[in-house]
Amino acid sequence: MLAHLARSADHMIKHGNSTINFGLLNICSLTGKGHLVHDLLSDHKLNFLCLNETWQHPNNDFISLNNSTPPEFVYICKPRESGRGVGFAIIHQKQWKVSPVSATSFHSFEYSALQLPGSTPTIICTVYRPPKPHKDFLNNFTALLTHFSILSPNLIITGDFNIHMDENNLLTRDFTSCIDSFGLKQHINFPTHSKGHILDLVCCSGITPAQCIASSFPLLDHKLFMFNVTIKASKTLIPRNIALRKINNINLDAFSSAISDLQPAHTTSSPEDIVFNYNFNLNSILNTFAPIKQRSVSFNRSAPWFNFDLHCLKSEGHRLERLFKKTGLTIHKDLYKNHVLHYKDSIHTAKSVCYSNFISWSEGNSKTLFSLFSKITKPPDLLLNSMVSSDYCNSLMSFFTSKISNIHQQLHATRDPLSEVEPILTTPSHLFSSFSLPSVTEILNLIRESKSFTCQLDPLPTVLLKACLPSLVPLTSTIIYSSLSTRVVPATLKTACITPILKKPGADPTNFDDLRPISKLPFISKILEKVVASQLHSYLSSHNLYEQFQSGFRPQHSTETALVKITNDLLMAADSGHLSILVSLDLSAAFDTISHSILLKRLASISICHTSLAWFTSYISDRTQFIQLKSHSSSPSPVTAGVPQGSVLGPLLFIIYLLPRYIFHKYNIDFHCYADDTQLYISSNPNASLLPISLSNRLSEIRSWLSQNLLELNSNKTELLLIGTASVLKNSPNFSINIDDTTVHHLYR
Repeated sequence: MLAHLARSADHMIKHGNSTINFGLLNICSLTGKGHLVHDLLSDHKLNFLCLNETWQHPNNDFISLNNSTPPEFVYICKPRESGRGVGFAIIHQKQWKVSPVSATSFHSFEYSALQLPGSTPTIICTVYRPPKPHKDFLNNFTALLTHFSILSPNLIITGDFNIHMDENNLLTRDFTSCIDSFGLKQHINFPTHSKGHILDLVCCSGITPAQCIASSFPLLDHKLFMFNVTIKASKTLIPRNIALRKINNINLDAFSSAISDLQPAHTTSSPEDIVFNYNFNLNSILNTFAPIKQRSVSFNRSAPWFNFDLHCLKSEGHRLERLFKKTGLTIHKDLYKNHVLHYKDSIHTAKSVCYSNFISWSEGNSKTLFSLFSKITKPPDLLLNSMVSSDYCNSLMSFFTSKISNIHQQLHATRDPLSEVEPILTTPSHLFSSFSLPSVTEILNLIRESKSFTCQLDPLPTVLLKACLPSLVPLTSTIIYSSLSTRVVPATLKTACITPILKKPGADPTNFDDLRPISKLPFISKILEKVVASQLHSYLSSHNLYEQFQSGFRPQHSTETALVKITNDLLMAADSGHLSILVSLDLSAAFDTISHSILLKRLASISICHTSLAWFTSYISDRTQFIQLKSHSSSPSPVTAGVPQGSVLGPLLFIIYLLPRYIFHKYNIDFHCYADDTQLYISSNPNASLLPISLSNRLSEIRSWLSQNLLELNSNKTELLLIGTASVLKNSPNFSINIDDTTVHHLYR
């Protein structure tokens, strides 16, 4: 096993003139053609390929695009919004630092655009205009060009415009006049479609394309158009050296012996000192047995299914293509087309056999199977390929911190400072005053049962830690015993490493709103939390303190229990002839905004006291977090609110925070929760005219209750559903509800 660390060198940016090879193709559905596009990029040495009409579905349909993308390439895609057709993808080499360009959407055409930075940025846009005439097309296209011309004088506009540029009709003349007014020149002067028309265009300003050629692409009516441009652009030189440790070469017996030889912590040592020595000593031993080494790697993705037979078929395809281009005969065209179909089917068969064998060999290994599934179906992470630095990490950390701070300021402005936190409806007679110290065997089992996730803050890879458990358990037990006995959680175990991910594929990594923070904590901190969570759960269960209709993060509960309960209630109401209104509440950053002081009062109100309460106080206090991206990181930032993301205890504490839902019981509103996701529903006679008004008043009071507890109800994302039999829904009026100043309309019936 190789434990990969941060890359040994940062990305370098090269500025200056670069010749970039472009391709444009209307693919007329990418499904089943991914490997042909893959070969096209490699064979023609293209740096950018603009694809029109991918027909990509909007719901995470990335398999064909992944098949199209060679090693060292990524893509930016825009799936079709609805219906049949359309969809864009721009596949480009990772070394070109690009970012998506946002602009207004238009009904008369669709487009996808990105910006290539440089001393003068270059805007690259691919367009698809449907064949049917649209009176607003020229006005809409003028608006788009106006927006682009403000961003940069260098424009490359490509795409299938479905305008016969070879004819002298009114639309052609008006379109030519439009692009001329922006200094754009159309460079295609030969047919791009099998029927002899010029439909696919390349319009440029500030840039002159060279070596413009067209090539027939098998199975399509549109031709592949290629050209190159020379521009001043920023080019990222990606280093091919990584730092790693050869974990598999470690002699486990000698490694375990070295751990056993470590001096036990002194009985008077603080938990902080014990954890520091634990991390320092284990890291030193690891450096002795598996020092960090530099290694050059290719980063090429393997294609084990591409066998010798496929290689021969590909070579034969190139021969038939050259023959067809040389003679232009129909018989040679048909031979080439039939061979391409055979090659495509052979690839599909080879991949199916390869993946079927892999799945059979990996039976029972869910991690390997999920890794394979993720590789096939998920898009590349553009964030990892964007340029990052310490300044970027600090800016991102500041953004995440400010977001929570701003929510808190808004909530404090509407909150009544004199209002007391309401008590829990049921207070147990027994006290949870201290923790029981777990046995070494219990800790051993907890570690074995835990997932082998490793955080950058861990001194050892978790897989290696589990391999040396008999030697390590005394050390980990000492940390747990010390923390629970002294009521102190060491600061080292309260530091979170945040890795941001894109909220949705194709999002702009420079737009921080499109990023979601994923927190990782040291492995030993999660073991400590599991010890506490187990005892806290037993206490809540034995005293019946869990909210009855809370399915989140509870044993024997899941999203399925929530779904079954809500569905059953709604179906029974429908059978009784009632109309049901279901409201799905959305809370903004709920786990991050809860008040520490209110949380401690909640804990005290359910009789958590003395040593236990002091430990929880230490647990949520003085926490820090930082951003880590590759070898860059931000400065640590204090966490002043919320429960720790990525933790074991965080969700359980959040459930306790929301325990006093007296307001739901007050109005006798049916509800069910999964952590912070709350579904409210009420059923009544469909002719009850006051129902929307009554529900609006209740929701406004619920919003006030949430604000009082420093939780923000996002009214704009709150959804409303009407549920009932077909006849009831047909006769029910259209209505909406108001939550203060926001109107929520029903989505479906």
